[in-house]
Amino acid sequence: MPKPKRLTYRELRQRLKKYGIIELKPKRGKGSERIFFQESTNNFIPVTCHGEGKQLGIGLLTAIKRKFDLPDDFLY
Repeated sequence: MPKPKRLTYRELRQRLKKYGIIELKPKRGKGSERIFFQESTNNFIPVTCHGEGKQLGIGLLTAIKRKFDLPDDFLY
């Protein structure tokens, strides 16, 4: 199995949108966390964003995949 690909925040948001997962209130407040929501399962997950072009860690991406029950090819 190949290594998972690290995604930027922008790429993550685009991929999650394909699965019906939306970002709630982007850029709210002064914090660096954005919240993603999946309406079908009522799941929320906060994602740290220190810039749209910064790469996110593999651990965070696998946690998002597991939380929203996404297919295995999500990270490849």
